[in-house]
Amino acid sequence: MTDTQPNINPPFDGLQPIYIKKVRGAGFWIAIGLASFFFLCSLILFILFIGSFVLVGGSTSDGKKHVYETVVEGNGENKIAIISIKGILSNESAEGLLIEKPSIVEIVKQQLEQATGDANVKAVLFEVDSPGGGITASDIIYNQITKFKADTKKKVVVYMQDVAASGGYYISSAADAIVAHPTTITGSIGVIMPLVNVAELINRYGIKDTSIVSGDMKEIGSPFKSMTPKESTILKDIIDEMYMQFVKVVSTGRRLDIETVKKLADGRIYTGKQALEKGLVDQLGYLEDAIGLTKKLAGLTEATIVRYETYHGLAELFGLMSTRLFQNNTVKLDISQLHENGDTKPMYLWTGNSMGK
Repeated sequence: MTDTQPNINPPFDGLQPIYIKKVRGAGFWIAIGLASFFFLCSLILFILFIGSFVLVGGSTSDGKKHVYETVVEGNGENKIAIISIKGILSNESAEGLLIEKPSIVEIVKQQLEQATGDANVKAVLFEVDSPGGGITASDIIYNQITKFKADTKKKVVVYMQDVAASGGYYISSAADAIVAHPTTITGSIGVIMPLVNVAELINRYGIKDTSIVSGDMKEIGSPFKSMTPKESTILKDIIDEMYMQFVKVVSTGRRLDIETVKKLADGRIYTGKQALEKGLVDQLGYLEDAIGLTKKLAGLTEATIVRYETYHGLAELFGLMSTRLFQNNTVKLDISQLHENGDTKPMYLWTGNSMGK
């Protein structure tokens, strides 16, 4: 080595170079795992979201919810459609965790429209499991069923499950025939207007109602003042009018004279056996018996039994979810189908049943 040539190799001092390897902490790998998980979930949901448009579309072209069929049994082109009516009858929608569920009134309307437009559907079998509900909702569903029968000439049968009382019986009266399960509770033909009065209680504690009203009857039914005999008479007249509406519906549907129905319509409930003895139902049986009777009335020996359900596509779910999250800044959980039991209004409702709470 010459004096002018630089020494590019450092002198060997007997020690090996040390390389330090950087170790990733547990937090790093947890973050990577969570990111991967959410990415895969987002990818799957996106694929399903796009698929909901391609496969079912969520809604029809006119904006109506899509009703789809599940085959229960049977075969052949001729069909019998099962429509379920469960819970408190109301024409108010109910908010779920992510989507707003249509009211029972709207669901029945959609599904009857489906049965009307399907030439292969020869009859409809309603599964009713309801203690009733609002007078208006009960009457709308009753009218929907009677209109369906008149327009299509298709037969309608009701199969009563656990409870088909008050408004549940009101809508059942529209059917051509009623089959009650042996353990069904039905009847409760009548009207109730829930009223609670706390006037004595608030007076005891020195609380005063200082409401300003435009007339003597404006506060009728108020829980904060004692009801007068005149107010009681006015409300009773309203209840009696709606009661007679119920009686006439049963009289027409069951082909019983008015006075016979009045004797049965004192608000009491009946077992399936008692209802059969009094002419309120046509037979006792199970779902297969109701299906058999429906086939017979429709003149069918074979039929495909389908169950109608309203489908909410993922497109709807995502749209409604974003509305809840970004417009309302809240997500509401539907704890009960309705809170109608506490409403001050006349109802076709059996209050001995807590269904829907």
